[in-house]
Formats: sequence, structure tokens, C-alpha cells
Amino acid sequence: MGLLQNISLQWDLWIGKYRAFFVTEAQDREACEQLLNYDGNRKLPVSGQWVACQDTRRGEIIACLVLSDAEDRAAATADAFGYVEAGYMPRLAVITHLSFDSTYLNTPAVPVLLSHCFVEVLKADGLALLMHCDPGHYSIYKRLGMRPIGPLQMGEGGDYQIPMIGLPDMEYLSVIHSPMLPMLRGVSFDRYQDICDWYYQVVREHKELQTGTAFYPEDDQDFQGHHAITEGLSEDGKAAFLKDAMIITCRQDEVLFAENDTGKSIGYVRKGLLRVEIGGQTVVMLGEGDLFGEIAYILNTKRTAKIVSASPETEVVLFQEKAIDLLVKESDRTVIWRNLAKVLAQRVVVTSKLLK
Repeated sequence: MGLLQNISLQWDLWIGKYRAFFVTEAQDREACEQLLNYDGNRKLPVSGQWVACQDTRRGEIIACLVLSDAEDRAAATADAFGYVEAGYMPRLAVITHLSFDSTYLNTPAVPVLLSHCFVEVLKADGLALLMHCDPGHYSIYKRLGMRPIGPLQMGEGGDYQIPMIGLPDMEYLSVIHSPMLPMLRGVSFDRYQDICDWYYQVVREHKELQTGTAFYPEDDQDFQGHHAITEGLSEDGKAAFLKDAMIITCRQDEVLFAENDTGKSIGYVRKGLLRVEIGGQTVVMLGEGDLFGEIAYILNTKRTAKIVSASPETEVVLFQEKAIDLLVKESDRTVIWRNLAKVLAQRVVVTSKLLK
């Protein structure tokens, strides 16, 4: 029996004005197809379960995807997710055909949709979710708890994609404040220790799979990239901190910071991807919203790594070294240091897992 056959189609997930549910009515299926821009020529999935997210205030479906058994897509899954052990496949689900109304990009709509899939897969005795994402939407899925499970690769249409996996890793989901965690009350996380340990072993062997900072916003309206460092600032404090920030556009493979550089500025990824290299080896991939340069700033040392643009037209935002000193309110300075501490705390959790 396939994993999806164990899923109950009767459960909905409501968070704020968003409702995620399994599609069982023809009219909802048609709305999903329209959202997917189906024009009669594009091939629709012949198997799998449609899942949709609705804006309950407008009554419209604003996001949808198809959920399939990984084992049913064995050949495609093996090629796309080559790092995944074959023995796990019967208990994994794959997300495909993800589409959403672009006006809802910076809202909780897509995270609610993915959360619903994740929770229902676990309830059906599954272990994890697999999916692809394009670099531009990487941060959305990472804030939820999805992480890379393979290198950046070129898809069939010539676009780049990142294979990702969502795991029931309590410590990681806690440190990024994932909205999935409250819905997992009563879950025995010990049951998933083996697959979580397996993932960290894969990351130890493939350091480029390590991720940067990723926090689900405390304010549902704050899905902009700089929230990791400016979240909680007063309006005056945020204006002062961002006042002299520079936006830099980088070509692919352009070096932003050199190893042992003496600069102390902090930055975050506004668009695209960066790779962090130490000794010529990629150790972390950074996506939209990820901070970089904070170690040299906090410790007042030289750069410990080289920062290189990993996608065309990557955009980064750099804050001047004195940005924190320009904040008038002591409370705003405290907020910045608290946010930096959160970034370091996440890295401590992940690093401790990798050292076990």
C-alpha cells in the first residue's frame, strides 16, 4: 500500500485567513489547473493527490501542489534526489507542480500549504517530504524547515533547481521557529531519529548542503529578506539602520568577500544565492534573507571565508560597519544583538549535530 493511501482527505489546516486542504471536488481541481496555467498543451499529472490553499476571506484558491509517493516516481526521484537512500523511498512523499498567486508570495500562504502536507504525511506513517525549488523561492521553503538534499542542478526546461527535504527534526524546527512545530504536538520525535541522523551524515559528507540562517517571521506580515537582522526594531531604528545600506548586484562566480579580508560589514542576500568557501571548498549555501559577515563583525577579526555569488544577478545588501552605533535607542541596539545571537544559536545547533 502506498504512503498516500494512508492519508485522510478529511482534515483541513487553518492558520489565520488561510485554509489548506486535499482537493476532492471537481471545481477545486479546475481552480488548481487554472492556477497552474494549464492551457490544454501542458501535461498535467496523471497520479498523485492535489492539495490547495484558500484565502478564506476571498474564497479563492491561491496556491496548489501535487503530492505523490516517492516510490511511484522511483526513476525521476533517484535522478533528482540521488543522495536519498533507497530504503527510505516507500515512506517519503514528493511535492510537484507547486504553483501560487504571485501576490501571495510574501505571506504565510505557501508555508501553510506545505505545513499541511508535512503533517499529514507524518500522520500517515511517512518520514519526510521531498521537493524541488528554484533559487528565487529558496528562502520561503527554508524558513519552513526544508533543507537541501542535493546540489543546485539544471532542470528539464533549462532552469536551475535545488532538491530539498523536510524532516521531523525537532531541534532544527525549534530554532528556526517553524510554524510546523506547534502542529506536531504529541509526535514522538524519537521515531525519526534515524532519518535525521542520516541527513546530518549526508551533510557531513557534502558540506555544500549546509544552510545559512533561516527564521520564520514572528510577524506574519514580515516576509522581507532583512527580517533576520532587523526584526523587532522600532520604525526609527529600522530607518536609521537601513539608511546607508548598499544594494550590490553580483554576476555569477563574482567574489564579494575574500578570505582573510579585513572588512567588518554585515550583509544579507536580497536575491539569488551565495556560496561560502573555506580553503577552496564550499561549506555553506546562502539564500534570500541569509546573513553573512557577522562572525568577523562580532569577533572583530579577519574574514574566515570567501563569499562568492552562486547565481546570475545575485543581489546583496551591505550595512556599514557603524550601523549599530548609529542607533539612538539602547533598546534597538539590544534587538540587533539579540537577532545576531539567534543566528549564532541556530548555527550552534546544526554544528553540534554535525559533530556527533
